Amino acid sequence: MTAKTLSELLGLPGMRVIRFAIEEENKEQYLHLFCEHDNNVAICPRCLQATTQVHEVKERCVRHLDIWGMKTLVHFPQRRFECVVCEQPFTENLEWIEAKRRQTHAFEIHIYECVKRKMPRKQVAVQEGLHEATVLEIFKRQAQRTVRQVERGLVNLLGVDEIAVRKGHKQYALVLSDLRRRRVIAVLPNRLKKTFEAWLGQLTEAERRAIKVVSMDMWEAYRQAVRKLLPHAQIVADRFHVMKQLNHQIDLIRRSMQRKARQDGDDALYQALKGSRWALLKRRSELNAEQEAQLRTILAVADELRVIYLLREEFRTICDKITDRAQAQRFLSAWTWKAVGTRSRYLTSFVKTLRNWWHEFLNYFDDRVTQGFVEGINRAIRGIINRAFGYRNFDNFRLQVLVECGGG
Repeated sequence: MTAKTLSELLGLPGMRVIRFAIEEENKEQYLHLFCEHDNNVAICPRCLQATTQVHEVKERCVRHLDIWGMKTLVHFPQRRFECVVCEQPFTENLEWIEAKRRQTHAFEIHIYECVKRKMPRKQVAVQEGLHEATVLEIFKRQAQRTVRQVERGLVNLLGVDEIAVRKGHKQYALVLSDLRRRRVIAVLPNRLKKTFEAWLGQLTEAERRAIKVVSMDMWEAYRQAVRKLLPHAQIVADRFHVMKQLNHQIDLIRRSMQRKARQDGDDALYQALKGSRWALLKRRSELNAEQEAQLRTILAVADELRVIYLLREEFRTICDKITDRAQAQRFLSAWTWKAVGTRSRYLTSFVKTLRNWWHEFLNYFDDRVTQGFVEGINRAIRGIINRAFGYRNFDNFRLQVLVECGGG
């Protein structure tokens, strides 16, 4: 193996290998590459004049990409030059390493890609022989650069949704998405109205005018913020969140009936309802054989729940099949009267919410804008949280979400 071949493997512009050594420590092999510069000229950053006058030389050692499966260390002279015009010293700029870094740019990109590919930081640190804090520092630096470079463009369809950062602690992050490009564009530290308004307020006039539709769950703070700062935008109550609200009421009914059956000693009904949550809430076409059999049993022994279940399926069919706003309004109006007619306080509660968001939900039937892909994004974000066993630092969490889900 020649020094010339090693220089080609090294791939650092302006550097050539003059000798190398292999060292073994704790059963790990290290490749030391001793390098020198190809030229003796540097450009002054102040006056842009070339100079060959060396002011000072210090030996440096930095980490580079592995070669032949060995951790590679590059030894080179770091030079400071004297500008003959400014008569001031300066450190030469090397394109393959940033100032005061202990790793080459290529190695930092490697670390960033490892973390981005969903490897836990601790695992990356052990694999590369680094401290976990160093891995975090490298990732943050590269992630911030990547996020700045991503071209956001004008957003036409804005998705607004929140995710629980710490379940059971009422700690939410607000996730804003470009529904047309299917990517996250911002992560805000809470779901407060003033936080959302502050983000909308920092948009340029062109960016605000470009937003034609805002899809959201039924959280009043979001609606107020959009009406205030995007008065021209159409607000759409997201169909999946509306359905989620109805399913929540169905589940409350199931739990109430199960408790009552247990108190009344109705063992047949209690056993039918026990563990039946997903049999009732999932689409019937997605049920497995066991869940289908369980559902049939429930519908046979629970008359009240059968009526409510069929109403839920009718509501789902309206959302699935009807594409005309006027027709949807007629069918939904009839459905709300049937729902209220059951005298179920749970369905009545849902109808009250639906009527409060009536206009916004009907907007869905104009262009059928949904946040369906956001549910996938939420699962990805939940994976990010679980992989890190939670986040204490919001900025670290925000960067991880943006690089994984924002097109970084």
